Amino acid sequence: MGETRITGGKYRGRKLKTGNFFRPTMSSVRSALFNMIDVEGKSFLELFCGSCVVSCEALSRGAERVVCVDRSKRALSICRKNLESLNETATIIHSDTVDFLQNTVEKFDVVFLDPPYNDVEIVNKTLSLLPKVMKENSLAVLEKSKRIELDFSNFEVVKRKDYGETELVFLKVKR
Repeated sequence: MGETRITGGKYRGRKLKTGNFFRPTMSSVRSALFNMIDVEGKSFLELFCGSCVVSCEALSRGAERVVCVDRSKRALSICRKNLESLNETATIIHSDTVDFLQNTVEKFDVVFLDPPYNDVEIVNKTLSLLPKVMKENSLAVLEKSKRIELDFSNFEVVKRKDYGETELVFLKVKR
C-alpha cells in the first residue's frame, strides 16, 4: 500500500496510507494548495476524497470541521485509518458526490474536489451543484487534468496554477 506524508501544520511529516488504487494529490501540490488558502478555524469539504489525505492535511493546518465524501468503501476504510492514526475526527460520508450535493443542506468555507481526471460529465455535474454547498465568501479548489475543459460559468475563476499534468483551479461563486 502506498504512503505519503503530511506537508505542514501540527502533523507535518506524519505518514498516511494512500492505497494502490487511486491517485492521491501529490505532496508538492498539497503543500502549494495550503500555502495559498487558509483553513484554520474553517469548515472543509473534500469531495471524491479517496484516502482523505487532503482532509488530513486540512486538519493538520487547523480546519475546524472536515467532511469527507466518496462512493468507494475501500477508500473510506483507508480514510478512517488515516484519521485514527492522527487521533482526529471527521465526518465520513459514503455517497456518490452528486447525490451528496443534491441532498445536503450544510454549507462550507472551503471545498476541495479531486474528481476522476477524465470524467468530464461528472465533473461538470458536480460543478453545477457546487454553489449549493458554498458559503457567501467560500472558495472551491478543483484539482484536474490540464487537458480537459470544463464549464466554469457559475464561478469566478480566481486563480489557476499548473503542476505538470495537474492544474488547480480556484473558484468563487458568482452571486
